[in-house]
Amino acid sequence: GFLFGCFQTLLWFFYNEPWILPFAGFLVGWITNFLALKVIFRPLEPTTILPGVKIQGIFLKRQKQVSETFARVVCVEILHMRAIWDAIFHGPYAANFFALLRAHTLVFLEKLLAEISTVAITAMGSSRRYAEMKECMAKKILEELPNIIDQSFAYSQEALDMERTIASRMSQLPPDEFEGVLHPAFQEDELTLIFLGGVLGCIVGIVQLFTMFGEK
Repeated sequence: GFLFGCFQTLLWFFYNEPWILPFAGFLVGWITNFLALKVIFRPLEPTTILPGVKIQGIFLKRQKQVSETFARVVCVEILHMRAIWDAIFHGPYAANFFALLRAHTLVFLEKLLAEISTVAITAMGSSRRYAEMKECMAKKILEELPNIIDQSFAYSQEALDMERTIASRMSQLPPDEFEGVLHPAFQEDELTLIFLGGVLGCIVGIVQLFTMFGEK
């Protein structure tokens, strides 16, 4: 930005038309933001530009630290336990989950009550009532699980340890794959950021024109 500003000053010195400052400001802002976004990921590999001087994309050069920050943001903002269980309970596959949970609950109850099933059937009068009792218990579990699952959040977060896993796996990715994970988050707004830099540069140029040379 400083170097482009020096060029702008030199241009104004030799060609001081009123439109130069806003136009040059727009170009400086545009090019500066464009280059700033590029050096985040380019070059992918360490590249020697002068003897003893190597450059690499800022995020790639600090891959370990960026991976840890990215993993922390993802686990706090997106993949936290409440969001995961909300998706399970209310997502498009919620019916499949509850059907699977019901089936496993019935199998678990059958194993749990296996030793007393004969006595239970005799006491309840029929195997049909015994089956209805298991269905009732399974239904109660399905109904109450969403209300008590929050008690497991802390344990689940610690047991899954997703933040450490994501950070570890990302830090081991080769440069091209690491860029492939992070770059899409920037690509959507890249043109907006570049254009915004140009607009701000243009505004600064206009302000500069009127404050420094308004009397002319």
